[in-house]
Amino acid sequence: MQSSETFRELLVELKKAQKLASQFTGGYSERFFDAEEFAHALDATIIKLEGGDIGVLENLSLWFLPTSDWDDLIKIDGFELGQRISELIEKYLTNQ
Repeated sequence: MQSSETFRELLVELKKAQKLASQFTGGYSERFFDAEEFAHALDATIIKLEGGDIGVLENLSLWFLPTSDWDDLIKIDGFELGQRISELIEKYLTNQ
């Protein structure tokens, strides 16, 4: 039960992150050329996750680690949201 609740929470937070990321342009991170590329990749990954592809959590985990892609591209505007997503991913994977 807790696992499915965590999963639902994670999807809600990821959708918030995608909406925020889509408002940014430029920037650079280790895995993405700019914020637009990240926003598109995040959108596609959310769709896969909603379809049951839990394997995408590995990429999401890397993207939302502190001082990783999310922080590089979105900066302080998404700091708390990024931390929350990282925590939810870890919680979900731990409870699987």
